[in-house]
Amino acid sequence: MSINLDIQNILVLKLMYELRSVRLVADSLGKTSGSISKNLTKMKAQLDDPLFIQTKNGFEPTTFVEANMPHFEQILTSIDSIKPQSFSPANFDGSITIYANTLFWDYFGDKFYLELLKHAPKAKFSCLRWGSDAKKRLTEGENAIAIHYFDEDLPQSIIQNELGRGKAVFFVRDEHPAQHFQELENYPFLLFKTPGWNDYRYPLLERLNHMGFRTTPKVEIEHPAMIQKVLLQTDHFGITMSGHVPKGCRSIALPGGLELDVRYVMSCRRSQQQAPINQWLFNVIKDITQP
Repeated sequence: MSINLDIQNILVLKLMYELRSVRLVADSLGKTSGSISKNLTKMKAQLDDPLFIQTKNGFEPTTFVEANMPHFEQILTSIDSIKPQSFSPANFDGSITIYANTLFWDYFGDKFYLELLKHAPKAKFSCLRWGSDAKKRLTEGENAIAIHYFDEDLPQSIIQNELGRGKAVFFVRDEHPAQHFQELENYPFLLFKTPGWNDYRYPLLERLNHMGFRTTPKVEIEHPAMIQKVLLQTDHFGITMSGHVPKGCRSIALPGGLELDVRYVMSCRRSQQQAPINQWLFNVIKDITQP
């Protein structure tokens, strides 16, 4: 028998079995007797049985109801067993995989890990670099999160929740001769290559070109520590985020109206965005990255 039963109707059936009165069932559910009668009428048609017979002592269940009441009660018990997802970091002993670009790991990696460790001491963590391979694994269904700049090339199956925004600035060594951003066109440009974001395209350079600033990378480097060392010893210039200019260097801002805004995001599978563990991770990341 294929029947699409409504849970509310099953509840009405159970209460009628216990109370034997339409009025009492209506009172217990805060409904009218008419609405309860409609519930029972629908059940009678679906189950092809009168269900209850009216007598001078109230409504008596049919043999069909008597025989199947344990099954109806089991359905209601099963429904009650469905609970919202919960997550306790202190009790979690599974694995958590986090991808992030090298700049995040350099600036926040130790603080992030120690914060995770404090709240989830039993968990196992994998702190890995975000890049095209990681992007592919996430797209194909891996249960992981990623921390990176907003990526317009990610598919709709990946949700990018904004963590914050920042401004990109040029930076040079303190003694660099250039004082204005237009002067930098005369010096070699060092590009911070960020896997998973500018592997094949350079979004910031494209935006700079639209602003009329023309430059071509002299060198591409993935490691922030190497970038700082090169800039301190040459007249190269680079781009970083405001607030992350390394020691021994100074920033050269773009003029008003030409700012380069950058969005930081945490990504995960769209189907997993409401998972309590991912919401917890989002809040931890947001807390440690706030100024």
